[in-house]
Amino acid sequence: LKLSELRPSPTAAAPAPVPTTTTGLAMALRAARLLRFAEASSGVQNRLLLSLCSPGEAVMVNKPVDSVTVPGTEGTFTVTNNHSLIVSQLKAGVITVRDGQESKDYFISDGFLFFNHPTDGSGCCTAKISAVELVPTSALDKDRASQVLSELMAAPKDNEWDRARAQLGAALIQQVIKAAE
Repeated sequence: LKLSELRPSPTAAAPAPVPTTTTGLAMALRAARLLRFAEASSGVQNRLLLSLCSPGEAVMVNKPVDSVTVPGTEGTFTVTNNHSLIVSQLKAGVITVRDGQESKDYFISDGFLFFNHPTDGSGCCTAKISAVELVPTSALDKDRASQVLSELMAAPKDNEWDRARAQLGAALIQQVIKAAE
């Protein structure tokens, strides 16, 4: 037995370091998730790559879809691959993601849409939706939203802050009720 046989060859890959802290583990898990999303979107040609995120969750990251319909502040509009460049503020309402025959609806409280043309040769444009709050419409409870609206309207409105809170809250809750129908 020779000592050189016990050493790893210079071309052999070194084992990946094991994270020793909670922060290291969390970073490793995030990196693995990003790589998983990257693998899913590799090789895609001429599709819209949609990222749908809120501060607490990334619902989609560069998922190839046919189109996305969003509630812009100037009206509802649909974005497909090769749309013109756009940055748009979004208001409370429903986002509809279409992929083939499937469609999925999400409620957004407000946010922004950023649309960019491809930076590589794939022909895939990117749409990134950054939302304050984002939930599937199937998770909305119309009865609970109606109850919250009643409580909000019955609350005293003694000062300007209370009146503004009631007005803004009522507008948002009415959109939740509409989306839950």
